[in-house]
Amino acid sequence: MNRTSCFLQITLPLALAGFLGGQTKTPPPTPTLIDVTPGLAAPEKSVVPHDRDPLLDLPDLPKKKVTLIGGTVTKLNPIEDKMVVRPFGGGKQMRVVFDPRTRFIRNGVTAAQRDLRMGDRVYLDTLLNGTQIFAKTIWIQSELPSGNGRGQVIDYDAGTNLLTVREELSQQPVRFRLTSSTTVKQGNQARAVTDLAPGTLVSMTFGPQQDRYSTVREISVLAQPGAAYSFFGRITYLDLAAKMIAIDNANDGKNYEIHFEDLPQGSVRNLRRGMEVGISAVFDGTRYIARNVSAAAAKPSPEDDNK
Repeated sequence: MNRTSCFLQITLPLALAGFLGGQTKTPPPTPTLIDVTPGLAAPEKSVVPHDRDPLLDLPDLPKKKVTLIGGTVTKLNPIEDKMVVRPFGGGKQMRVVFDPRTRFIRNGVTAAQRDLRMGDRVYLDTLLNGTQIFAKTIWIQSELPSGNGRGQVIDYDAGTNLLTVREELSQQPVRFRLTSSTTVKQGNQARAVTDLAPGTLVSMTFGPQQDRYSTVREISVLAQPGAAYSFFGRITYLDLAAKMIAIDNANDGKNYEIHFEDLPQGSVRNLRRGMEVGISAVFDGTRYIARNVSAAAAKPSPEDDNK
């Protein structure tokens, strides 16, 4: 072996090693993290894909201001990815849409669309996508918080002290635990727990969930099957064909639907929207049935007072 060949055998591996060692490794691109609304539990960090297929994948959401709203799901269409939310504290119900770009979080843990149910209490990160309100993130609150509720009694189990109520908004059965400190009343009168017969309409105040069930502090009986009730107020809705009237009751400031199919046609022919009436009705366990409707006396006009 000559000197030139030996030299090449020694220097060539060294040069190749120096060449490879001198290369600078390109760091991987920093992933872009999906933003999380402050103050709420965040899911596992996700990475926005950079190889989105423009033909198959949904387009990116518009860069608009995100608004946080909270409410109860009153309608849900999982086929068309739509729902209706009634905001907490009242207000007009909102139609909200979602799609695979929406993130679902249940009790701080990443969830799926199937975990969303009618009657759930939710918080939504929303933005306006065209003419639709789009939910970017949906936080599902599965546990009942402290607060107030209305519904209809389905069953009371004295052995376990569990009261099952069909909730007014969701129409789903919910169980509450009664204790020795739970009070039951109707108006200003105290009532017994045994008066909570199936079909009774109630309003409740309850505390945080303990041992799977929220503890009821107070129950107000609103209506019992077979009991008679009196209403007085202004007619807000009238449908003679459906034989149904809605009235703003002056006694409690609430609006009631009352059916009058058993009344003679002549007694309701002259009723008009905005008219003040007095109604006596019986609650049959599902609705109020009018037994008598009488128009209030018209108030004298200023011209009459000057005569």
